[in-house]
Amino acid sequence: MYNFLTFKTIPTTHTFMRYLYTLCLLTLLCTCASAQGENLRLTESVYFSSAAHEPNAEQTEKLVAFANTLSSYADYSLKIEAFTDEKGTEAFNKALAERRANAIAEALASRNVVSSAVEVLSYGEQRARQNTTDDTERSNDRRVDLVATVTRWESADAAIKTARAEQLQTITIANPTVRQAISGNKGGAFLIEANSLIYPDGTPATGPVSVELIEAYDLSDMLIAGLTTTAAGKRLVTGGMISLTAKDAEGTPLSLRTGASITAATPTDDFNEQMRIFSGANHDENGTPTDWAITTGGVANSAEALFRSLPPLPELITYRLVAEENIGSRMYAWRQANPEPQKPTLGKVDHNFLSRKPVPPVLEEIVYEPKGLGGVFESKAKRDEKTAELRRKATAAYERHQERYDRAVAYHEGLPARNEALKAEYAAAAKDWQDRFDAKKESLMSVEMRRLRAEEAARREKYMAARAARTAALGEQLAGLNDLTGQQSNISRYFFSVNQLGWTNVDIYPNEQGNIQLFARVENSTRDATVVLIPTDRRSVIAYQPGLEEGVWQRRGIPAGVGYHVIAYQVMEGKLVMAHRFVDKATNVPAQLSYEPVAITDLKDRIAGILGS
Repeated sequence: MYNFLTFKTIPTTHTFMRYLYTLCLLTLLCTCASAQGENLRLTESVYFSSAAHEPNAEQTEKLVAFANTLSSYADYSLKIEAFTDEKGTEAFNKALAERRANAIAEALASRNVVSSAVEVLSYGEQRARQNTTDDTERSNDRRVDLVATVTRWESADAAIKTARAEQLQTITIANPTVRQAISGNKGGAFLIEANSLIYPDGTPATGPVSVELIEAYDLSDMLIAGLTTTAAGKRLVTGGMISLTAKDAEGTPLSLRTGASITAATPTDDFNEQMRIFSGANHDENGTPTDWAITTGGVANSAEALFRSLPPLPELITYRLVAEENIGSRMYAWRQANPEPQKPTLGKVDHNFLSRKPVPPVLEEIVYEPKGLGGVFESKAKRDEKTAELRRKATAAYERHQERYDRAVAYHEGLPARNEALKAEYAAAAKDWQDRFDAKKESLMSVEMRRLRAEEAARREKYMAARAARTAALGEQLAGLNDLTGQQSNISRYFFSVNQLGWTNVDIYPNEQGNIQLFARVENSTRDATVVLIPTDRRSVIAYQPGLEEGVWQRRGIPAGVGYHVIAYQVMEGKLVMAHRFVDKATNVPAQLSYEPVAITDLKDRIAGILGS
C-alpha cells in the first residue's frame, strides 16, 4: 500500500442534485483542458472491471498518457477520486475504492508523478447509481477520476533552465591567495593558482570566492546545456566541455589574471593526443557559446606531461641578443661621451686650374697707341715711355700667375702623400676608438649575460619547484575522484590549461570530406524549437537551421552514409515536448519526427538512453 496517501471518506449527506452535477462532470470519457490564466485544468477517468482494483491494458495506456502529459508541464497538483458501483457491502466498496486509488497512485508514481502533489479522495459507493440493473451504467461508476491543475511552461528556455540548474556546481574557496585544488561531481579536477582570480581593475580577490562549475562530458549533458560542436560552421569532435566562472561574496564577477591559467584534468574513455583546446565564442543571452574559437593550447595525458612544457634553456646567441638589447642605453651614453672619430676630408686635384698654365707675354706686340688728339701732340719719347710701362705690367702679371701656378703644381704633387697621412691618422684613431668601444661593450655584455643566466636558472628552479607542487596538489585531488563509470582515478584523463574563465572545449577537427545537406521534418515545430543531429561515428552535436518551409530543418554536417540521431524539443501549448528519430544512413531524404510530451526531470535520461551516454 502507498503509505504517503491520505484517504478522505466523503460523508453520505450529499444532496441528489449535487450528486448529479458531480457525476456529469466526472464521467467525461476523454481528457479535457480549459485555460485559467497561466494554469490549465486536466481531467481523465480510469475504469475498472467489477470488483477489480487494477486497470486493464487499455486503461493503463490511458493512465500512462495522462501521466506523461501531466509531467510535461512546469508544475501541477492532482486529485485522485475513487468510486465503486452499488454492488457489494458499503465496507467492501470502501476498501475496493481505496485499493483502486492505491493502484492508480502507485502507477502514477512509477511514472514520476510526485506524491507531494497528490490528494486522494475515496467515495466508495456513495455516488453510485441506485437500484440500477444496467451494467453499462454501473461500469461508469467503477472508476478513478484524475483532476489536475497544471502550470504551463512559458518557454523552452524556462524549462531547460530548470534542468541546467542541476548541472551547476558551486564550490567555495575561502582563501584565493593560495593555490587551490577543487573537483567536480562528474570527475573533473582543477588547480587554481594563488592570486589568479582578479577584479575588473586588476586587483586580486582576497576574500571568499564562489567558483561555478559545469561539467559536460556526455552528449546528453551537452544537449541540456545548449552546447554544440561546431567552429565557424565546421564540425568538431569533442572530448568534453567545462565552464568555470567565479565571483566574490557580493556577487562581483571575477576574471583570470593575464598570464595565469587553471590546470584542468577531465575524464575520458578515449584519449586522443591530437585534441586541441577551444574557448567559447558568440555567447547567447544565457551565456552559452554558439561557436568555438581555437586556442594555442593542447592536451597531455598526465600532469607531469602538461607541466613539462617549459622550453629548454636558451641558446648562447639568444642570451647575446637579449643582453645587447638591454645594454643599449648604456652604450649610447658611452658613445655620447666618446664621439667616434670623423673621417677626414681628403684633398682633390684641381685639374681645371692646372690646365690653365700661364703664357709669357710677347713684348714686341705690346705697343702704346695714343688715341684722339694725343697722337698729334704727344712726342715719340712719351709714347715709348708708355709702351715700356705696358710691357713692364704685362711681365709682372705673368710672373705673378706663374708663381701661383708653380705653387699649385707643388701642392698637387704633395697631395697624395698628405692624403695618405690623413688616412693613416684616421685609421689609427678609429681603431683606437673601436677597441675601446668593443672593450666597453664586452664588459657590459659579460655582466648582463651573467645576470640573465642567473635569472633564467632561478626562474627554472622556481618553475620546477612549482611544477612539483602543482603536480602533487593535482595528484592529491585526483586520488579521491571517481570517473563516470565508478572506476578510480587511474582512468584516462585530458590534462590542459584554461586561460580564460567561461566555457572551454576539448575538441578536434575531423578529417572528413563530402558532407551533405541533411533535412528533418518535425511535425508542428516552430522556429523556437531546438533541433540537433548527433552522428554515430563521432562525438558531435550539430544544430539544424530552420528551413524555408515551416517545420522543416536543414544542415550540412556529415558525410553521406553515416548514421545519426535527430533530437528536437520545445514548449508547445505550455508543455515540454520532445521528438527523436534515428537514421541509419545519411541521405537527402528528410527525417520525419513527431513530438511527445516529456517531463523536464526525464529529459536528460531520455536523451542519454537514446545516445547511450
